[in-house]
Parts: sequence; structure tokens; C-alpha cells
Amino acid sequence: MTSLALPMSVLLRDPRSMFNSETVRMEAPPVLKAAPGDRFLRIQEVERRVCLKKSAIYARMSAGAFPRSVSLGRRCTVWLKSSIDAWIVEQVDSANGAHVRSRKLTETQASEV
Repeated sequence: MTSLALPMSVLLRDPRSMFNSETVRMEAPPVLKAAPGDRFLRIQEVERRVCLKKSAIYARMSAGAFPRSVSLGRRCTVWLKSSIDAWIVEQVDSANGAHVRSRKLTETQASEV
């Protein structure tokens, strides 16, 4: 069994002093709203629709770059179809915006020559 050697200043510190309103900013996640005719998608269907594997979906969800899931029980997690569809549209729009920006940059570089 190994023991951790921590400095005395860490051991004597009041744990509540590490977290104050300056260091911890907890924001409430956005409220999910179901669109009319919306339905739930299980992880397998989400993987097929967005072409990402489960680990990538959860990593992006943790980073706030993918729609939140809804827990229906201990072993049942689903996503709203409308939120997945909106994410797909957002990705396409983002890619189109990047394409337009790079095309403008190329046109500007060509005109300078």
C-alpha cells in the first residue's frame, strides 16, 4: 500500500476555501423542449444519424458540443430527434461557413497576385 505525501498546507486547508463564487461557476444546462411530433432516439440510432461512435458522442456531449441526453431510467438514455436534427443542421451550416470563408480568402489571395 502506497501513501500519498501531501504538503502540510494542503492537508490543513479548509476544503470549503477551495470553492467560492469566483472559482466555481455552475450554469444550469439549457432546458430541453420537444417539438411537435418529436420522438426519442436510442444511442444506436444517434450513432447512425451523426456518423460518430458512442465514445465521441459522449466526449462531445461533455464538452458541450453535442445535444444533451435524457435519462429514462438506470440503463436507458435517449436523445430528442429534434435536437439531433438541429445539431446536424448546425454542423452543415458551420462547414458551409468555413467553405465560404476559405473561398473568399483564396479569391483575395488570387486578386493580390
